[in-house]
Amino acid sequence: MAVNVSLDWSASLEGTDDKGRAFTFPEDKLDRQKYAEFIVRFLADQGYNSTEGTPHNYVLNLNSEWGSGKTYFLKRLSEDLKDYYPTVYIDAWAQDYSEDPLMTVISSMIKQLRVQAGKSEDDPLFKAPRKLVGLLKAVAPAVARGLSKRYLGIDPAMIMDAADETGLESEELDDSGKPIDMGIAASNLVSHLIKEHDAKANAIDSIKINVEEWVEAVISADNTEHTKTEKRTYPAFIFIDELDRCRPSYAVEMLETIKHIFDIPGVVFVVGTDTEQLQHAVKAIYGEGFDARNYLGRFFNSRFTLRQPSFDDLLEVHCDLNKLSGAHFSDLGIQVWPENDAPQDNIANITAVLNCFKLSARPAIQIADRVIATIGNLPRGSKVDLLMLTILLCIREKDEAVYDDIVGYGDFKRAVKDYDSKLHLSEFMQVVYENEEKVQLNFNPVEVAPTFFTTIPNTYIETQYSLDLKDYFNLFSDFFDSKDITDLMFSSRQQKSDPLSQIANELINYQNRRDTKDNKKIIGKHWGDYTYYLGKFDKVKVKDYKDLVELSSSLDWLD
Repeated sequence: MAVNVSLDWSASLEGTDDKGRAFTFPEDKLDRQKYAEFIVRFLADQGYNSTEGTPHNYVLNLNSEWGSGKTYFLKRLSEDLKDYYPTVYIDAWAQDYSEDPLMTVISSMIKQLRVQAGKSEDDPLFKAPRKLVGLLKAVAPAVARGLSKRYLGIDPAMIMDAADETGLESEELDDSGKPIDMGIAASNLVSHLIKEHDAKANAIDSIKINVEEWVEAVISADNTEHTKTEKRTYPAFIFIDELDRCRPSYAVEMLETIKHIFDIPGVVFVVGTDTEQLQHAVKAIYGEGFDARNYLGRFFNSRFTLRQPSFDDLLEVHCDLNKLSGAHFSDLGIQVWPENDAPQDNIANITAVLNCFKLSARPAIQIADRVIATIGNLPRGSKVDLLMLTILLCIREKDEAVYDDIVGYGDFKRAVKDYDSKLHLSEFMQVVYENEEKVQLNFNPVEVAPTFFTTIPNTYIETQYSLDLKDYFNLFSDFFDSKDITDLMFSSRQQKSDPLSQIANELINYQNRRDTKDNKKIIGKHWGDYTYYLGKFDKVKVKDYKDLVELSSSLDWLD
């Protein structure tokens, strides 16, 4: 009968691992539970036909890029499944110091399945198989070569290098000082390799039997200490994580070695990788022109890719949101625009910029961390435009030459495909970084400006206003003095000298016209511009932003 696995990742989970160390899984903020439930049902069906009572094997590659929650997913799922199935979790990267990947897998299986079976460390069933040592020797070429020379008195490499026309007598001497007869040596070597191959095959069969016995011991064990099910059932789940982070030689050796036990009936493997990075590891071993994708496909029955979560969810998991609150900025004695009190509003604005530049998870997380670190280390009394800092970091990440042109204090002009003439900065930003993202401003306008021109009451209410990011590009472009003023709010530098009066007049005109979508959009833009100039963020020097970007870009999170 199929097991009804119940997962609830809406709350945190605490427990202890097999070494007695405490751990805590936070609540699932990336909406991964639905993927976990699907994978469990799918693999349980693939690994065991409950109607016929027939166990099968299956190997799934769980593909997910860095930072998207793969390890959390595998660890939490493996912890939950221990109530229902024999389950093993292996962190390949944490053990890549080992020279024997198969030993890593087998020893982890022994330790974790023994605990689940309720057996003691002295139980003879859960001892390392005696033939495992023979298999380790058989699958390690360097060891095999050493054994050949030790027991046969010959070096296999020397035989292979010997040219046919040199005859059968070698210049190399055996232990008695006589020349080695290459014909006899080759015959002995072939005989030795055949025996070695047979020993390897026998060892693999023996290990498979051992694994089946361990799994059966867990399934047969009384499981009454768990409230969800009295006994576990097939299949066994073996999770292998972080393979792409291992040194290339170890990652390839791990796959090549554990493929020998992939086909054990009643056992399903889930190998977690950033598949693109793992392909680089394979090419590092076999050469850049090697078809790494097809090579990896040989090891897996199928591949399941975790969807990249939205940057809002991703940054909430990876970044310290408390450092983006208005209260924190106040404690630091700095002024940040847009001036939102809630950290969620500020992370939403960072996310809007990251989405605009279409970054992948890793650089997006790193840029958000750089923004937070930079703001947190500003001197008291500093002002910083959160959007401008984030945009500059994104541009530098995407194209450092464009970044250099923007901060180069010159007249920005760039050629763009499908445009006859070079574009100034405001045009360039609109064309190249076209987007529909919005910037949030959550504030009370009356606190910002109780009246306009001292006599006209401000009747705007406290709510969340928004402006299009592409409208903000005008402020951005004007700040860096692109000398392109055709599409900006102001048509002359004389008008730019008093922007608040110009914007205030616009806000007065729209005070009684807030009901349409277009009017709300225009009002959001005007309030964004008004608070920007009121806070004098236009007076910050270009050099200050350049220094912040270059300093923060020197800080790179490697994990």
